[in-house]
Amino acid sequence: MNELDVIDRYFAGQLSPMERKRFEASLNNIDRVRPIAFYLLARQVARQEANRRKKPLPVYRPIFPIISMAASLLFFLGFGWAIWIWQTPVSAAELADQYLTDHFHQFPVTLDGTSDSLKTACRYYNQGNWQAAEAVFESLLQRHPNQPDALKFGGIVSLQLRKYDQAIHRFHRLGQQTDLYANPGIFLEAIAHLKRGQPMDKNRAKHLLHTVIQGNLEEKNEAGQLVGRLGDH
Repeated sequence: MNELDVIDRYFAGQLSPMERKRFEASLNNIDRVRPIAFYLLARQVARQEANRRKKPLPVYRPIFPIISMAASLLFFLGFGWAIWIWQTPVSAAELADQYLTDHFHQFPVTLDGTSDSLKTACRYYNQGNWQAAEAVFESLLQRHPNQPDALKFGGIVSLQLRKYDQAIHRFHRLGQQTDLYANPGIFLEAIAHLKRGQPMDKNRAKHLLHTVIQGNLEEKNEAGQLVGRLGDH
């Protein structure tokens, strides 16, 4: 396993306790810190670039210019700034918001085999009309309580409207379905708990995230990164 693989597995929460301890002990070595700093800065720049690509851009930017940009920034700003990016405390709700922004900026409107109602709700969401989208999703779920896409996207709308209990309920119902090829329900339920932020929500979210990791379920890598970022704060 090469050095970047080890770094990536560390931040994804995939190292064993012994490997994690050995990795952290090595941070006293400046030669070890340099590739870690570069990794963190490259990932930050790549995330920012990914967010920009959600808006129409005249030119597509491939990955190698992103890495070059990160290398230039690393040279001018120094390694300490890159480490600060990762170590700066971030609240659980902010981590959940970051995930929602990265993955649900818009809903797909060309879902194969779906009803017109679902497509209409997705269009409302993409227009920023969350209340109208919620009304359509609610009507659809009354007729088809276990429709997977309605539970998934309807749950996201509930989160955006701060109807956290409803979002948790929808994602939980989705997560209980065992006949789906890919099911993000358990992971999204964890996100909803992080957003709600009640006293036991963080512990519940961590339990769900570990379930995703251990079960090799959808969004396993994202779950590992969230567990690593949550830490003890």
